[in-house]
Amino acid sequence: MIIELPYGKKSLELELPVNENIKVLRPRKVKSVKNPEQYIRDKLENYIKRNKNFFLKYRNKDVCILISDKTRYVPNRILIPILLSELLKLNFQKDRITLLVANGLHEPMNYSDLVENLGKHVVDNFNIVNHDAKNDDMLSFIGKTTRGTPLFINKIFLSADLKIATGVVAPHFHAGFGGGCKSILPGVSGRITILRNHRFDMVAHEKARYGVTDGNPIYEDIVETGVKSGLHFIINTSVDSMKNLTHIFIGEPVKTHKKATKIVTKDIKVEFSDPFDIVITSNGGYPLDRNLYQAVKGIAVAELMVKRGGTIILVSECIDGVGHKTFQEFMSHGKKPQDILDRIKREEPIEDQDNIQILARVLTKAKIIVVSDGVKADVVEEMKMISAKSVEEALEICGWHPNKELKVGIVPAGPYVLPVKRLS
Repeated sequence: MIIELPYGKKSLELELPVNENIKVLRPRKVKSVKNPEQYIRDKLENYIKRNKNFFLKYRNKDVCILISDKTRYVPNRILIPILLSELLKLNFQKDRITLLVANGLHEPMNYSDLVENLGKHVVDNFNIVNHDAKNDDMLSFIGKTTRGTPLFINKIFLSADLKIATGVVAPHFHAGFGGGCKSILPGVSGRITILRNHRFDMVAHEKARYGVTDGNPIYEDIVETGVKSGLHFIINTSVDSMKNLTHIFIGEPVKTHKKATKIVTKDIKVEFSDPFDIVITSNGGYPLDRNLYQAVKGIAVAELMVKRGGTIILVSECIDGVGHKTFQEFMSHGKKPQDILDRIKREEPIEDQDNIQILARVLTKAKIIVVSDGVKADVVEEMKMISAKSVEEALEICGWHPNKELKVGIVPAGPYVLPVKRLS
C-alpha cells in the first residue's frame, strides 16, 4: 500500500506491505464544503441579518478583527474579504476597522505573509497591525484570572467598540482545542500573560492534552481571559485532513466554541486499541510544518499512541528551520530530557516553555526520529532526537522489517486528527 504523508505543500509517499501489524489511522469521511466562498457568505449574511440591530449599534464605532498568524490554516483569503464587505454594506467606516494579527509570541507577519494570508486587496486597503507581545506600549492591564494569570492585553483590541475573533477549531496539544478565546490568549496577550498561562504546572496537568477542555486549566484560563477582554463573537472554521473547509461557527465565544469542539471531535476522531511500537506522523503539511517548533504538535499526537520505549517518526518539511532560538537552546541542554525539564522548573518563566516541556516529556517516553529537509542532522541530534533522510531510513533505524512483529501506527494528518484509545 502507498501512504501519502503531508510535507510542506507536497507529500512524501511511503510504500509498505499490507500487514495486520500496520494500521493507517484516518478520520471518518466528512463532507467538505463544495463552494467555500458561497458557504461562508451565506452563513455570515444570515448571522448578520438575524443580529442586524446589534451590528447597527457599532457602525459608527471602532472595530477590531483578530486574525490568525501564518502558522495556522484558516481560509482568511475567503473569510476576511467577505466579512469586511458585509460590514461595509452596513455603512461601517473602513478607516475605523483594524485587522489585528494574533501573533502571540510568534514573529510578526511581513507584507508577503499578509498577502498570502489575506489577499493583496485587503492588505493594501485596510489597516493591519501585528500584535507584539513584548511591546509594553501596546498593552493594557485588565486584572487577573482566578488562577492568578496577570492579563496584559493589546490596547487596540481593548479600545475597540466591536471585538471579533476569527480562527480555526482544531485539536491543540495543551489547550485542548484552538479557536475560540485562544485568539485573545495567547493571540493578543502580553509576554508575561502568555508565559504564566503556559507555566510548568499548567502544561503538566493531566487534562492539558489534545481534545480535552473540561477540567483543562489552560483552556479554562483562556476562556476566562476571553470573557474579561470583552470579545463579542467568534467566526471559527474547521477543515478536514486535506484542509478542505467543513464547517463555520459564528456566535457568542464560549458556547459557540464548545459546540464547535464537539462537532469537530466527531469529525476527526481516530480510534486505536493498543499502543504502537512505532508511530509515523506528520505535522499536517504547510503552513503548520513551517518549523520544528510547531512540529511538536504532530509529535504530541503520536505521544498518545506510542508505547513507552517505542519510536515516533516525524515527517515535517520545516522550511523555516527550527524556528525559535530559545526552543533550540533548551532542547540542546544537558544529556537527557529530564535535564531539560529540571531546568524549566528552575528558570521558568521562559519563552517557548510549552513546546520545550512537551517535547522533553515525550522524549522521556519514546525516541523521536525526524525526517526533514529544513533542519540539519547535527541540530536534530543536539536536540536529543535522531535525524533520517527518509521514512524508509527511519524504519531501518527502528529495526523494522515486514516479518518483524512490530506494531506500526500511521497518522498521515498529524495534528488534524484526534487519537482516542478504544475502550475494551
